[in-house]
Amino acid sequence: MFRYLWRYRIFIACSMLLSLLVVASEALSLWFSASLVETLFNPEESAMTRPDFNLANLNEILKYYTHRLIQQNNPLDSLKLVCAIMAASFLFKNIFLYLKTIVMSRLNLFVVRDMQNELYTHALKLPVTYYDRSKSGDIISLTLNDIASINASMTGTFDKLFIEPIRVIFFISALFIINVRLTLAVFIIFPILGFTIAYIGKAVRRRSKRVLEQMSGLVSILNETVHGVRAVKMFNMHNKESQKFIDKNSRYVHHSMRSVYISAISSPLTEVLGVVVVVILLWYGGSQVLTGGDFGADDFVRFLIFLFSTFTPLKALSKVNNVLQKGFAAAQRVFTVLDKDTEAVGTVTEDKQISFNNEICFKNVDFTYPGSEEQVLYNINFCMKKNSIIALVGSSGSGKTTILDLLPRFYDVTGGSISIDGKDIRDFDLSMLRELFGIVSQETVLFNDTIFNNIAYGLPDAADEEVLNAAKAANAMDFIEKLPKGMDTIIGERGVMLSGGQRQRLSIARALLKNPDILILDEATSALDTESERLVQSAINNLMQHRTALVVAHRLSTIQHADRILVLDNGKIVESGTHKELLGLDGRYRYLYDIQFADRSKTDDPKAAENIS
Repeated sequence: MFRYLWRYRIFIACSMLLSLLVVASEALSLWFSASLVETLFNPEESAMTRPDFNLANLNEILKYYTHRLIQQNNPLDSLKLVCAIMAASFLFKNIFLYLKTIVMSRLNLFVVRDMQNELYTHALKLPVTYYDRSKSGDIISLTLNDIASINASMTGTFDKLFIEPIRVIFFISALFIINVRLTLAVFIIFPILGFTIAYIGKAVRRRSKRVLEQMSGLVSILNETVHGVRAVKMFNMHNKESQKFIDKNSRYVHHSMRSVYISAISSPLTEVLGVVVVVILLWYGGSQVLTGGDFGADDFVRFLIFLFSTFTPLKALSKVNNVLQKGFAAAQRVFTVLDKDTEAVGTVTEDKQISFNNEICFKNVDFTYPGSEEQVLYNINFCMKKNSIIALVGSSGSGKTTILDLLPRFYDVTGGSISIDGKDIRDFDLSMLRELFGIVSQETVLFNDTIFNNIAYGLPDAADEEVLNAAKAANAMDFIEKLPKGMDTIIGERGVMLSGGQRQRLSIARALLKNPDILILDEATSALDTESERLVQSAINNLMQHRTALVVAHRLSTIQHADRILVLDNGKIVESGTHKELLGLDGRYRYLYDIQFADRSKTDDPKAAENIS
């Protein structure tokens, strides 16, 4: 946290200076308020002789000059002067307090802003493995709830962290000036108080961390349910999902209450210990005054005023500790993410641009997902010539999508290598490597923005004509022109206002606009109806012209014209060849082909028969 605070050290310096002025004004008003006793009831004491100047007589020296300052012709005039001094002191105190609040608010808001910006930026650079192994609501909860807890912690405590300790130092110093022995007797109990507060603070931090974890779980359930509301309704899972949320919410309330039980006890406990101190003080100090010692009535009143004034900041600091511990628990979760290694993503620049001229080769590639012991790919070997189309087929779990993820380095191989024109892709700048690829997957990624901005995503400076041509080539203009605002239509979160085929065509238009050297197509038509598939497949054909493409296909009819088809089974390439060659082998590909077209071959649909042939 100091790293964020240090950027605004000028604010901290101003706040500390203003805190000193606030406390000095307050101490001045308290000191003069005690002088009212002598001013009203013992005015002849003002004629006291000036004491010798040394530290032992500091209390007497201060009392002498105080009396000299407020001494007037009669007690009423002295009273007026004391009241004026006290009023001026409180006025300046509150002016300084207002300025300090403004400074601390700016510091707090700037620090929280910086943390949110850094966490969000850092999260976008985390590897795919982090998101695969984390709950969907974690980053949302961290960015909103946890940093909000840090914000609340800073808002409620940072001003007190500066002013309350200064108050304690000022007031305790005054107590020692007034009577050393009595101050030492009173503060014997303070180490016990400090130990108690520290112990409670540690317990609060533990409880707060559990509360935040439960809140993260709530956010995840809410996020999943909202995104999957159609499935919830379709399968009549309202009761189960509601019960899941209720159970998680109950655990959240349970841990929240346990946190309250711990944090709420600190203030009453501090007050009880304070009363014990006051009782000791009244007995000892009062006996000193009554027995006629060197401890006068005005000293006793002044001592009481400063002692009770000391309890206020001490009590505030005990509350500050609890609030801080909650903030620290949130900060611990935030910094756990910030400490995770990110991908080495650089800036896309022309001087770093990678050229693809000949081929991409997978050589003896093995892969095991991080945190897992089960190997997914075994000794994968193949090459893609420039402007060729390579198709990957196989049953679910055979490793097709994993191969696609390795090429743009969403994951790194655990054995072997992948090279472009003979150079290992791990030696390329990651951002420039990914510039080579355009990806169209089954799950289209669209944003709650206009159609134009969704197509131009990644190329914000694209000309209107370029975006229009990309939409035409993707067969998307037929539905775009029918929308109320055409290219300027907002399509909703994840493109919810569009059909699956329309979303897919926008994704293809985006890839066309980027004009990548290498295309990655991951079952881009598997979730579409026949008409949408035809339109999307036509757009894909336009997209693949004069480009290198690595295609994963669920429908084998879409990859019959590929230059080479790789058949995967249990993470291994078991067959390789063209469509006709693989059919002639009568092996795994033939089996997949037959079961896919068995039903369609019995129909009278000429298109189906044409696909089979």
